[in-house]
Amino acid sequence: MLKIKKKGKEKLIQRGIKGLWRILSNEEARSMHMAALEILEKTGMFSESEKIIKVFKDAGAEIEGRKIKIPQYLVEESLKKAPKTVILYGRNPKNSILLEDGRIYFGLGGTPTPYIRDVETGEFRRPGKKDVEECTRLGDALPNLKFIMTIAGAFDVPYEVEYIHEFDALFNNTSKPIVFATPGEDAAKRVLEMASVIVGGMEELSKKPILGVYCETASPLQFTTPNENIIVLAKAKVPIVLGPMPMTGSTAPVTVAGCALIGTCENLAAITLAQLVNPGAPVIYAGWGTAMDPLTSRCAYGAPEFALGTDAINASMAHYYGLPCYGFGGCSDSKAPDAQAGAEVMMNSLIAGLSGVNLIHDCGYLAGGSVGSMEMAVICNEIAGMVYRIVKGVSVDDESLAVDVIHEVGPGGHFLSHKHTLTHVKDEIYIPWLFDRTSEVTWVKAGKKDISVIARERGKKILKGHEPKPLPKYVKEKLAEIVKKAEKELVKPR
Repeated sequence: MLKIKKKGKEKLIQRGIKGLWRILSNEEARSMHMAALEILEKTGMFSESEKIIKVFKDAGAEIEGRKIKIPQYLVEESLKKAPKTVILYGRNPKNSILLEDGRIYFGLGGTPTPYIRDVETGEFRRPGKKDVEECTRLGDALPNLKFIMTIAGAFDVPYEVEYIHEFDALFNNTSKPIVFATPGEDAAKRVLEMASVIVGGMEELSKKPILGVYCETASPLQFTTPNENIIVLAKAKVPIVLGPMPMTGSTAPVTVAGCALIGTCENLAAITLAQLVNPGAPVIYAGWGTAMDPLTSRCAYGAPEFALGTDAINASMAHYYGLPCYGFGGCSDSKAPDAQAGAEVMMNSLIAGLSGVNLIHDCGYLAGGSVGSMEMAVICNEIAGMVYRIVKGVSVDDESLAVDVIHEVGPGGHFLSHKHTLTHVKDEIYIPWLFDRTSEVTWVKAGKKDISVIARERGKKILKGHEPKPLPKYVKEKLAEIVKKAEKELVKPR
């Protein structure tokens, strides 16, 4: 744990592990930045929202119809005002995470998936609120997943209040930090009310936010009406987790760099909006560049180009700006937790980790984000642990070189029972939580189980035995009231 001093008090935050790889040099990052400034000033951003247009107009931006041309100086000033570190708090303080340059944390899922892989049958089906609750409890129990999104959706409730039922399921079933989406201004206000009930008021929520809210611009170069949630969140000083989704050859140039440039433009525009509304508003950068598969036109989550744009370039640009960032890992285009899924998940997870992406989401996604899988989430927990170990690296000092120990043991001896081995083995050697390292003879005697079978059994066992830290009764009741109020006000007669 890392001790953070704030106003004379010390608090414990999960340390995280620092990434190692920067795909862009400082000169290349500066070229990307200057290109983005040129595009925002000359071509600009389209906006559906009059409220967003007004914010920029009042700040001196040039407005042409619904197009906002953002002067370079506004962007540069806004970048200086955005906080360089962000803390996402857990209901359990020990689950709080520090987002600063390079520290990495894997998280469960992302936005709601239209299908879930049934943990009993392996068949795809439409998920409901109970699935969101169970997936959240699973994520709460998986030790290497440090924040919670979802691998299901509450599609058994009226669509107007789907998001608020999903937040209700999240808040009730995890004490880890939450990152999730709100579809617009009104939705953001309702969700902030829910979070404020949990922490003891809006002022306390601003000081110790237990959630970051995901906000996705529309590529290429568009603010939508739902992006008015950025205004609400900036005023409340609740972390804004950006997530533009430009796709190579579709909503962005086919080149990885050109696609990432669109993401950079949309990020800078959203950061500028947030800082114009409330200087110092916490924003988490995500200059993504996703990949279109040329054969299917689908967004290819398992493509190396997706990892290069959304993780490697994204993290390099966040490092250049000195901002925390949000990327992806733990997801696959495979439809089952098989060899393809394992290969793609390890690739994108390792690139994200080595690049130093702070929030690595999508763990448990299959079929390019269309299917949530609890088995895959369990496997991702193991892969995340392996990535943490690789990114941690090795120490080269007197204790780790162990020269005196080598002299002591000498030629032909062994180190198995030496005090040095017993002292360091748990910290130095990654011990699998799920993967099988036994002999082939032992594996056959145990039933020759495939890893997906083992993961399913482990996930079911967790769901039977794990109970998250409960909310106080009065908080649960107040959340239920907010949900009922939303249903009354938002659900239209059928």
